[in-house]
Amino acid sequence: MADSRVDPHAADAPPNDGVDRYTARDDVVIGSNIGGWPVEVDPFRDERFRSLAHRLQYWALRAAQGGALALPGPLREGVVRGVAALGRTFDGRHTDAARRFIGAALPGSSPGEVEGLVRESWRHLMRVALVSEGVDRHVKGKRLADHYEVHMHPDVARVLEEKRGSLLITGHMGHWEASCPGVTALGFTPVYAIGKAPRNDFVAQHIQRMREVQGMRLISRYGAMQAVPQAVRAGASVGMLMDHRPRQKPIIAPFFGRPAGCDRSAGVMIRRVGAPLVFYGCYGIPGDDPLESWRFELRFTRVIFPEDLAGLGPVEIATRVNQELERLLLHRPEQVFWLHDRFKGAPEPEAD
Repeated sequence: MADSRVDPHAADAPPNDGVDRYTARDDVVIGSNIGGWPVEVDPFRDERFRSLAHRLQYWALRAAQGGALALPGPLREGVVRGVAALGRTFDGRHTDAARRFIGAALPGSSPGEVEGLVRESWRHLMRVALVSEGVDRHVKGKRLADHYEVHMHPDVARVLEEKRGSLLITGHMGHWEASCPGVTALGFTPVYAIGKAPRNDFVAQHIQRMREVQGMRLISRYGAMQAVPQAVRAGASVGMLMDHRPRQKPIIAPFFGRPAGCDRSAGVMIRRVGAPLVFYGCYGIPGDDPLESWRFELRFTRVIFPEDLAGLGPVEIATRVNQELERLLLHRPEQVFWLHDRFKGAPEPEAD
């Protein structure tokens, strides 16, 4: 796959050699610098989904995750591969979406390479679910360098040292669910994250408890337009997953050379907040099993400052954000959640 990992915006990209190993906080103890949150937000929950069936689903999910985590490595990997194979076989919609997404992102890939990444994407989804459940108890109380190898652009280090409120932009690459303990240990505190509560209130409350133990308070996407500006003005950082496909009133901007639906409200919020956009990804270390080593690479690649976006509308902002997300996704394409239908509902690309 090395020859196919081509960035369509490489000619415009800042040199990657600016992203160097960052060691200034290697000795910080994970979980030692979790403080309060200056802005109160509504609970991350939806009480419409609290039936007995929802409770049973929650118990089944926790039992499956706990049982898989307790297995020896080879047995656990067998479960991961088996469940992933079932998903790939019986969920043709997401499997086909992955093929389209990979074809757009890595146009030089052979059919065999595409199928390999589709298969690995299903497996990676299973691993992400397990890592999200176990990361806190395996890394908390340890040194940052014991579990996170940090690489950082100097502009990001400057934002961090100045303790400026910022928007932390990432996507569904690597182990995004494992980034919170590392982000807080680095000093991006207090930290919030925008999300949508799942359609199971017991699961939503469990996610909220896990995040707050790790130092992150969740903001429901429905209250984000009011809460996020207040939090950033108070010096907080706010995490946003920006590579999803919005379901309502999208704007269309290029993503890997194809038109893609993007969140209109995100562009409006970015302009309204007027804070630096810090782009990062959290990845598994190549050659390591994250469920054995619990080691990750935190890679902070770029800052877009508010003045860089002056005069731009939501479409132009989405285009800039997409370009940075492309680079993060291509850093480890075998660790990307390719399964969401990123281009559904968008116009077909024009013939070249």
